[in-house]
Amino acid sequence: MKNLEIEYKWEANAPRAFAEMLKAVKNLKIVRLSRPQKLSICDVYLDHPDYSFEREELAFRVRNTGTQWEATFKTRTEIVDGRAMRREETLPLPGVKNAPEALEKLNQKKHWCGLNVTQLVPLFEIHNQRTIYQLTWRKNQAELALDNCMVHVCGRKVCFKEIELELKKGSAEQLTLLAEELSGESGLAAAKISKVKTAVMLRELWSEK
Repeated sequence: MKNLEIEYKWEANAPRAFAEMLKAVKNLKIVRLSRPQKLSICDVYLDHPDYSFEREELAFRVRNTGTQWEATFKTRTEIVDGRAMRREETLPLPGVKNAPEALEKLNQKKHWCGLNVTQLVPLFEIHNQRTIYQLTWRKNQAELALDNCMVHVCGRKVCFKEIELELKKGSAEQLTLLAEELSGESGLAAAKISKVKTAVMLRELWSEK
């Protein structure tokens, strides 16, 4: 399970989608729901000028959550019935205070996990007001994230809402069963496209390249 992200996603742009998901969780008596935690997240997605990460189907970002900065890459996979599974690696960036310093830190490192992390340029940003709940059931743990995002791409802004359920500990099969129950209880549709893929498609549509 190490460095493998397994999650389910639901579309949440419809009115009351977040409320319907929380209601669905509370209706499942086997699930214990934690108090909410709120995070302000800024993700800057990066690539080389020749878009080599995109050709390799990698998503590479630097993330700021207050005073903490980190770099992460994920293998890009298609979402099937709301389920995504991909490799994920994260590199803390201690001492970094802003995005230019994060890029400079990566330039100094030169390579990480076999990737060239020099001369990266921003593609788009996602500003996310995230509310997180920890779910526990049958010796399994998952994180439920309600994402209220603003995608900044090509000088434009697009609102996007998404719900994610990510396995933190336990069985992938149990996560699937829980996700199916939540879909039935909430009536929400499984996501067909993520916020990151949406931003990639908008950049391709609106950019001059």
